[in-house]
Amino acid sequence: MVFYAYVKRSTDDWSARYVITFASRAVADEWWRAVSTCDNTNFTSNIHRVSPQFYTHDPNNGANAANSLTTKGVATDFLNKVFFLLMDDLNGRQLSIIPSPSYFVDHISGQSFYIRSTVSPYEYWYYPPPSDNPAYAIYLSRTERTRFRVRRTASNSAGTVMVGSDGIVITLLSANLSIQVTSTTGQVIVSTTPMAGLTFGDLSKFIAGPTLYKDGVSLDKKELFYSDEGGDWELA
Repeated sequence: MVFYAYVKRSTDDWSARYVITFASRAVADEWWRAVSTCDNTNFTSNIHRVSPQFYTHDPNNGANAANSLTTKGVATDFLNKVFFLLMDDLNGRQLSIIPSPSYFVDHISGQSFYIRSTVSPYEYWYYPPPSDNPAYAIYLSRTERTRFRVRRTASNSAGTVMVGSDGIVITLLSANLSIQVTSTTGQVIVSTTPMAGLTFGDLSKFIAGPTLYKDGVSLDKKELFYSDEGGDWELA
């Protein structure tokens, strides 16, 4: 689904204002990573992300955000994934209103989140207390939920926007335990040793098992597994 943002000139209130159309929300975050980490200091110093749908730029200092798509070494890989539409000026003309997502969480490294199914948004990742969970397993539940801290593994990356290719660690807030996968069954557990090679994009590789029962009564939880046949999850 396409994703929109505004960008305005940082030095006045009427000129060089654009609506940006991204092929998806993930593309928006990846474009920002490319712009904010490129070697062109005109762009890194003069384009700023105020919020996920609002940026500023300073074309007078060689940093017109629209030119990021055609300036070598900035964000040319996004030429066919992003486009900019120049807006009318301030003199009594119409403002192009972009749609706002009904629900939005910014993917900032180091913050805490719930993790839930996008298909069934009432189902959340849940870690029961160890006294009731000798396997240290992560479950999916409609009645309980657990917050997890999600952070990039790269150094000095706290506070940055996470993109699909980023290596990440998912940890409990209450204990120094991280998401891990059992090698024999693929079941998701927590361990003192974080899962190696996990990327932010790999959230799509987790999948729920069937509802668990005991003595014919539903326990209202499902085991969670890691598999290439995974599902769709979002941070909440």
